[in-house]
Amino acid sequence: MTAPRAIINKLGTVLDKCHQATWRLKDPSNLAVTRILFGFLMVLDIHFERGFAEVDHRFGDFTQCHFPLFDFVKPLTFQWMCMLYLLMWFGACGIMLGYNFKLSCLSFSVPYWYVLLLDKTSWNNHSYLYGLLSILLLFSSANHYCSIDAWINPNIRNKPVPNWNYILVKFQIFLLYFYAGVKKIDPEWLGGYSMKNLGSHSVFTPFKVFLSEETIEYYMVHLGGFFLDLTVGFWLLWPKSRPLALFFATSFHVMNAQLFTIGMFPYVCLATLPVFCDDDWPKRWIARCPGLLRKCLPDATKITYVADDSPAAAINDSPVEKRGKNSTFKITLMGLYVVTQLALPWSHSVTQGYNNWTNGLYGYSWDMMVHAWETMHVVVTVKDKTTGRINYLDTEVFVRNDKWVGHADMASIYQYAHCVKDRLGAVNMTDVAIYVDVWRSLNGRFQQRLIDPRVNLLEAEWSPFRPTRWLMPLLTELSAWRQKLNQLERTVFNWSDESRVAFVADFPGLSMDNYVPASVTNATIQVLEGQVELSIENGSRLFLNANDTASLPSSVMHKITTTSNIPACYMYTFIGSSSSSDSPSANASNRNAKSQQETTHEDVSLMTPFAKSLALVGQSLLNLVFGIPLVMHNK
Repeated sequence: MTAPRAIINKLGTVLDKCHQATWRLKDPSNLAVTRILFGFLMVLDIHFERGFAEVDHRFGDFTQCHFPLFDFVKPLTFQWMCMLYLLMWFGACGIMLGYNFKLSCLSFSVPYWYVLLLDKTSWNNHSYLYGLLSILLLFSSANHYCSIDAWINPNIRNKPVPNWNYILVKFQIFLLYFYAGVKKIDPEWLGGYSMKNLGSHSVFTPFKVFLSEETIEYYMVHLGGFFLDLTVGFWLLWPKSRPLALFFATSFHVMNAQLFTIGMFPYVCLATLPVFCDDDWPKRWIARCPGLLRKCLPDATKITYVADDSPAAAINDSPVEKRGKNSTFKITLMGLYVVTQLALPWSHSVTQGYNNWTNGLYGYSWDMMVHAWETMHVVVTVKDKTTGRINYLDTEVFVRNDKWVGHADMASIYQYAHCVKDRLGAVNMTDVAIYVDVWRSLNGRFQQRLIDPRVNLLEAEWSPFRPTRWLMPLLTELSAWRQKLNQLERTVFNWSDESRVAFVADFPGLSMDNYVPASVTNATIQVLEGQVELSIENGSRLFLNANDTASLPSSVMHKITTTSNIPACYMYTFIGSSSSSDSPSANASNRNAKSQQETTHEDVSLMTPFAKSLALVGQSLLNLVFGIPLVMHNK
């Protein structure tokens, strides 16, 4: 009996220490800095990545398809969506200013999660992070310092906060880094296949004096990024290593802001780094400022803790907050949050219906930048089952962008097909079959089919908890070709400034129809492995084996059918402008140019989204109050 009792006593001691650490009182100033910076960045983010300035295009067209996580989540009308965004923006302002703090957090968080659930194709890890931080702030006391609430109410002014306010934010940011590192323990990342063409970016110019672009991409981007993500959380927690960790983490996020178009994410990460520092560091900084400047800054008075039955006395070790009536409930909520965040990024074995070649849904598992996708083309075929007539649907109809393919979880493709069916029903096309053919490349592999083009998606089975049977397997046996493909690509690009190449792999028995426009010259196909049948629209047929090459006539359709028992691999080469969207495999033909354009082109005026948002609010109010018709602005 002695051993079990000793274990129980030891466990009780550990739990008591955990309780003391959780409820120990801390200075509120550090948490206030996090609140102010996060609120300010969300004030900006709502107009940009959240899409306040594009509400009319997102929700003003009733024929547009939406991709909610749950089918019962529906968008409001355009006018009320505008009001919802306005409420979210006021909430972000309230968080920043610390005014009616709890109400402001609710005003931001509830619309934010609603908009996020409305469109899972727009999910990414940082959007998920913002939502989590808004929840953590809601339950915190981040308005006890440098806030309008504290100015109005002296009872909370400079009042210490329980340490769990800090612990949960630190836990979430630590998990962001650590899980991002764990997810990079992957042959794709550690092999250097995930992030390509970054070494040429100007942000790495100082390193090019002594390192090649290939060395930068592999050792700095891949291995360096892996090591930083995996370990920086630990270095931030240890006071002696914290200054160095802050330096490297800051450098990392500043570089990311230049390399990628990822909105406020680098700046939110920068804003949350100081939370790992001492809880009273803002006051120490203010105390060092010149007297005149200090008068313009928040109060730097250190907190004086008061014992229960003794006069006020400043003490080095802050006391522990008394256990309240709802402390057990709070601890339970904190435990549920921690367990959920630890488990959710690994839940893809449960939600198997969302998985494609990778574990999806994307956006809450912290697998950032591990998977690089390229889309060659998408074909949507609508067959009238009554007449047998086949129509090809413009993939830009009924959708705002191609993210239903770009974030191609199986549910989004399934939802798209059923949405198209509903829209066609409005024009008396009720008895139809819909087939979708999506060609994608993962981490520099061949372009290949994502789903089976022979399956009528309106009759296909889909469940969020079972693997999708109409998902085509990733041709991992061809992964070893990637080094060779890089060499072939460099060779083709050296032909001329307008030379293009696309690498394709297809399954036995399947065919691909393609068209070579008149703007393209010298189009050829070369078989790399397997056998294909090339059929030209004029009636000629040709069988091609490995290393065989054939010219492709322009302004003519052709079909390539895989006739071998193994997947066939071939490459298109052609000369033509990459701006020709109808060129063969145009989307995959020039990776370098496209990636550079996406990272450098920005809106001419940063104030434009704010002006658009204000105009939309004005229109919505005029419509709701006076019935004045709405006008959709240009994109």
